[in-house]
Order: sequence, then C-alpha cells, then structure tokens
Amino acid sequence: MASTAAQAGGIRSKVKQQLARAAGRVPGEGATVLIYHRVGGGTPDELDLATADFTAQADLLAELPPGRVVSLDTAADRLEAGLRTPSTVLSFDDGFADTYETAWPLLRERGLPFTVYLASGLVGGPMRWEGSTAKGAPATGLSWEQLREMTASGLCTVANHTRSHARPELLTTSELDACGDDVEQHLGTRPRHFAYTWGRPVPHMDAALRARFRTSATGRVGRNLPGFDPVRFHRVPVRRTDPIDFFRAKLYGRLIPERAYARIVATAKAVGAGA
Repeated sequence: MASTAAQAGGIRSKVKQQLARAAGRVPGEGATVLIYHRVGGGTPDELDLATADFTAQADLLAELPPGRVVSLDTAADRLEAGLRTPSTVLSFDDGFADTYETAWPLLRERGLPFTVYLASGLVGGPMRWEGSTAKGAPATGLSWEQLREMTASGLCTVANHTRSHARPELLTTSELDACGDDVEQHLGTRPRHFAYTWGRPVPHMDAALRARFRTSATGRVGRNLPGFDPVRFHRVPVRRTDPIDFFRAKLYGRLIPERAYARIVATAKAVGAGA
C-alpha cells in the first residue's frame, strides 16, 4: 500500500495537472526566477526533486530560444534598462552539496547559468539551522572548492543568504556582512544579490539591503518587470510534485496555476485537510 506521503504527493500532482491546462505557452514578460533547494537528495521533502525530474526540467530549459535562460545580473540589466524581455533565472537556495553533485553536471552540460544563494556558515558542514524542519541525518553543504569550480565556469553566481541562515526577524547587518566577507575571502568577489531566508521580507532592513545588493529576493510568487522594487524581487518555487506541464507554465512565467494551487493549499489547511 502506498504511504500517506506518496498518496498526498499523487493528489498534489493531479491537482497541478488540471491547473496547468489553464496556462498558455506564450512566455510572460519580464524575469521569472525559479527557486530550487535540493536535487537528488533522496528525501520525500517537497523541495527535494528527483534527479530524473530535474533532468527533464533541464532539458526543457535547454530547448528555450537563446537568451531566455540568463544569469541574475543579465535579468537585472534588462529590467533596469526598461526591457520586458522574457527571461528565466535559475536559483538554488542554502548551498546543499547535491547542487554540485547532481544539478551541476546537468547544468554544465547544457550551458545553463544559475545562482546559488549561499548560507556561508554552513559550507562544508551539516545543513542544520535554527527553525529547520528537516528530519533524519542532516544533508551536507557545498565546499568552497566546489563553489570555486562552479563559479570559474562563468555559469554560477554566488549570492548572499546570510552566514547562519538567520531567521528573518533576527536578520542583522552583521549577518549580511559576515556572509559577504566569507564569499569574498574564498571566491574573490563580494555578492551583489541576496535572498531572504524563508522568503520573508524584513522591512526594517530595507535600507541596509538597498545599500549592499542589486536585488533582494523574496519567496513571493510573481514575475519581475521594469520598475521592480530591488528589495522585493519575486521568485517562483519548484517542487517535487510539479508535473512537467505545471513546471512548463512556471517556466513561461504563466503563474495563474501556481497561485491557484497556493490558494487550494491554504484553504485545505484552514479546514484541517492538509495538502
């Protein structure tokens, strides 16, 4: 008999398949930034994608017209120039070692640029932080050697995700600067971009973030258009239960299915059904 988790995952996938049918394939304007966390980690977590699924997604990304999948800086360049060019940016949060072990060979082979939002204090050690809900033995973080290899390729941008993966309400300039110092010491350049832990903006840090970073990414679903607020940069999560058509909708910046699914999940949780 299938486990409860597997049954729930199947329900999620079926709901998403239905929602994806409502999305067109004409790319949305502006920059769509996809959020990944883990690839091939072997856990049932929604943010841990099976290798085969990520490979299928990478193949779709590689089939897009030239100039569609771009670095974070290229996307920001276009937006700041007032261009609404459809752009897709790949990002990996936290700095899990499987970003290098599993995702990196697939990205390198296809020439796909990406950003790692790095919690620098977790480099080379266990991926545990205050508020983490991961169960079992902790995963391992990327090493500086692995990060150097990826950045030397020109495909990988390393961005700031605090040093300790600090809770949003505890975010300080010290956390930001410590991560920046670590990255500069080991990789030679200071991060120009930042992502909030848990995707939650921290209004009292807006001035500090504007002074330090070109963009500060949230977990709020949306595309980024000219005139965007640099400290409220939108992103879109990718989950293991996303069917390929649902992923394709995100890839094209068609976010109605994602928003509809989020409302379904919120409603189910409100009535105690879970989703």
